[in-house]
Amino acid sequence: MNFARKQSRRLDPASLRLPLIALIDVVLFLLFYFIIAGNLAAEEGELASTLKTSSGGNIGRNALLQAPLIEVKSQGGRPRFVLGARALETQDALGSVLAQLPKDPGVLIKADPDAPVEFTAAAMQAASDAGFTKVTFVTRTR
Repeated sequence: MNFARKQSRRLDPASLRLPLIALIDVVLFLLFYFIIAGNLAAEEGELASTLKTSSGGNIGRNALLQAPLIEVKSQGGRPRFVLGARALETQDALGSVLAQLPKDPGVLIKADPDAPVEFTAAAMQAASDAGFTKVTFVTRTR
């Protein structure tokens, strides 16, 4: 029988120590990544819109103002912009009519499905040129 005493193996605490500087570097790199990759813009739900809700929460100075609606249509390959009871044929005519309207409520643009994109872009440009800062595009389904 061999009753020889086994040597006890003690672990050295220095060998078990994590490289703390490398850990700090990794944490800082992750922090920088999430700061840079994060979206600093406002959420879409917080952006101003010219559309009104039916809850009646829009009470104030602008409550009585309604945003004008521009309907974009195509008539024989030419644009036709309908603003209230007026039918306008050119972007310049639309811009001159829009320049006379109040700018606070903004403007709504609704395009027919058959209207080319450039007609809608022309209506948006006319609204921008007239001084409107709130331009909302409303989709229409068939």
